[in-house]
Amino acid sequence: MATKVFIVVSSSDKEIVAEVGLRYSLGAATKQWMDEVKVFLFGPAEKLAAHDPDVQTRLKNVLEAGVEVMACKAYADESNITGALEETGIKVVYIGAIIAQLLKDGWASLTF
Repeated sequence: MATKVFIVVSSSDKEIVAEVGLRYSLGAATKQWMDEVKVFLFGPAEKLAAHDPDVQTRLKNVLEAGVEVMACKAYADESNITGALEETGIKVVYIGAIIAQLLKDGWASLTF
C-alpha cells in the first residue's frame, strides 16, 4: 500500500482547486493520512494560483503544513506567471520527469 501521495491539480475551477485538491492536500499532511504529500499545479490551476487571493491563501496553508508545491515551468513561462507563482512560495520547475520518478518509486497519485 502506498504511504506517499502526489496530487496533480489542473482544473480551472476555483472550487475544485481550493476546496477539493488543496483541501485534501492539507488534510493528508496535517492529519497524517499519508506519510508524505506533494502537490503539482498544471495549466489553468497555475493561473488561479498566480492571480486568485483565496487560492493563494489556501496554498500558503498547504506550504506551511510542510507540503512541497511545484508548478509546471513550461506553462508558467509561456503564461508569464512564473514570478507570481514563486512569490507565493511555489517551486516552478519542469515536473514531467519528477512525476515519472515518483510513479516509479511507488507513490500514489490523485488528480483534481
